[in-house]
Amino acid sequence: MQLRLQHILLGLLAGMFFWALDNQLQQRLPIDAHGQFGVSVLGTVFFATALAMLGEIGWRRAFGAAALIAVPVALLGWWASLGYAASETLAGYMPYELLALSVLALLPMPFAMAVAQGGTRAWNDYPALFLHAWNIVVRYAAAFIFLGMVWLVLYLSARLLESVDLDFLRQLLREKLFAFALSGGILGLGLAVVTELEEMISPTLILRLLRLLLPPVLLVAVIFVAGFIARRGEVSLIGFSQIETLLAMAAAAVTLISIGIERDDESAVRARVLRVSAQGLALVLPVLVGAAAWTGWQSVTAQGWTPGRVAQAVLIVLLAGYALGYAGSVLLGRGWMARLRRINIAMAGVVLLAALAWLTPVLDANGVAARSQLALYREGRITAGALPLYALKNHWGLAGQAAFAELETQAGDDRALATALARLSPSADGAEGASAARAQLRRDLVLPPGAKVPEDALLDAIRARAPEVAAGLCASAEGAAANCALIEADFLSDVPGDEAMVLLHLPDRDAIYVLRQSNGAWDSIGWGSVVDAQGEPRFRVDLAPVITAIKRGEMQLAPSGIMALEAGGLRLLPLSR
Repeated sequence: MQLRLQHILLGLLAGMFFWALDNQLQQRLPIDAHGQFGVSVLGTVFFATALAMLGEIGWRRAFGAAALIAVPVALLGWWASLGYAASETLAGYMPYELLALSVLALLPMPFAMAVAQGGTRAWNDYPALFLHAWNIVVRYAAAFIFLGMVWLVLYLSARLLESVDLDFLRQLLREKLFAFALSGGILGLGLAVVTELEEMISPTLILRLLRLLLPPVLLVAVIFVAGFIARRGEVSLIGFSQIETLLAMAAAAVTLISIGIERDDESAVRARVLRVSAQGLALVLPVLVGAAAWTGWQSVTAQGWTPGRVAQAVLIVLLAGYALGYAGSVLLGRGWMARLRRINIAMAGVVLLAALAWLTPVLDANGVAARSQLALYREGRITAGALPLYALKNHWGLAGQAAFAELETQAGDDRALATALARLSPSADGAEGASAARAQLRRDLVLPPGAKVPEDALLDAIRARAPEVAAGLCASAEGAAANCALIEADFLSDVPGDEAMVLLHLPDRDAIYVLRQSNGAWDSIGWGSVVDAQGEPRFRVDLAPVITAIKRGEMQLAPSGIMALEAGGLRLLPLSR
């Protein structure tokens, strides 16, 4: 009972902390936005790690270990945030920094728990580390499932009471402080119960099931390697981008191999087919990582560095460490599982160092990306229209803003660059500025031959829905292919009026926005989706040939339950499936 009370109280405090964040109470502190971000990281990491460790090592050690993890991570988060302009939405511009902070918060927990239970010599006790890591995953998953079930019961109870004109429960649940505190307390209670029943709720069953994926994953990897060699290193863009698919497959292989070798030889896979599959996957892993490196390098040489590509490069280096270590261990023969476990411990330290470097000037991804784009433009390898000006100005921190300012100083002698910058930031304000922006957007949008000129209300809705359009990213350099297209049609027959589909082909992604007309106004109804000629979904595609086909009039509307647009060999649907 004492353990449950400790979890519930800590969960209540965590819920109240997140309620304070939701109400932006940290902004009332006498510190700037960077300090507020650090405070947010401090509380989040402390409560998340303390709740995870409380049941295993007691509240004193759990609080001490959580503080030792949270304080350095918060300081690093504050330091990393200094690379961005202070704003209330600071965290929204730091996705990769948040990932690095998560790594620094989560990875040390199994080591802290092992040391707390077994002393300082237990820091490399692999069986204990393995068990603690997977216990954290399973316990948090079970606790969140319990939390979801409780909220479902509360919701149904509120609806039932409403049927007899009793509204107090619904009103109570709408109070944010109560909702956050209750959620924290329930989550804490769930973690306590799962910890008490560790013999019944353990990761063993899940790990045993995941082992069964080793043979099929190996088969797919071998087939890919054969095709990769046969195609001389060429990979087709189908669904997700090549590098994302390869990195995800390599990471899955590392995870499955680690699950296969378990915490010790007694618990590891014994069936010959599973053991051979784990060894085969370890040998194929370097090829997967090598293919990812080759694909990533092609993107960098063609389009330069971006923060996302720097993150991919870091992940490739880390996976290469796993791949070479795993393959070498298997090739050395007897004792390969024990060597793999030692490699996992060593690579955990390397991953921590990589996350640490990302949050410090040692690895300034925004600076690398900004310098790369400037260098490409100066060398004439990309046009002014291809420069990621919006990202430089708004998403790549102070380094990107400095690069943007440098481009502005060069614009006086560079007509193409001046045009691109002017499109990004219209000089006029108010009604005159809005009119100029609409006129520019009409020139930038590709329309099918014979299509009517889009009305002002639609153009305003497009600019409001798609910030990329408002930022002038539809502009293309003289003689270059267009970046954006607009098609108006009755795509949804059961919805009155026409719908508009906006296609964007941007330097870092492609997107489809869909809007509909209602009572003279245009409103967004979501994202479009893409299927190929066989009807298979395409989750990430290159819309450049589609836009080119629309410009030439090589398109048609095709019924697909709802009306679809066929162009460039693809079928575009106005609603995501």
